[in-house]
Amino acid sequence: MNERLRKIANAFEFFKSTVPINFGVSLFVFFFGGLIAFNYSFLSIGLIISLVLKEVRAKNEYLFYFNNRISKKQLWMYSWFFSLLTLIIGIFSFNCILCLF
Repeated sequence: MNERLRKIANAFEFFKSTVPINFGVSLFVFFFGGLIAFNYSFLSIGLIISLVLKEVRAKNEYLFYFNNRISKKQLWMYSWFFSLLTLIIGIFSFNCILCLF
């Protein structure tokens, strides 16, 4: 596999491990602020909290990514990009479902 694709695949695995915490925090914000607050939280507060918890609980995982030539900064940027992509797909799907019903 190409080195760039391997980097993206490894970064996506990192992103998948941050999604449950990010979604949980954003869902909590959704109950108090609505859908727009959920969208903003998913890209900011939820992602930051999930990255901080990842930093505290799984410090040793960064060694794996570092050995695959992916820095923390790159992991965080990939995670934000994948969060944005997930949010765009979710909004599009939500709007399509609303149009159908």
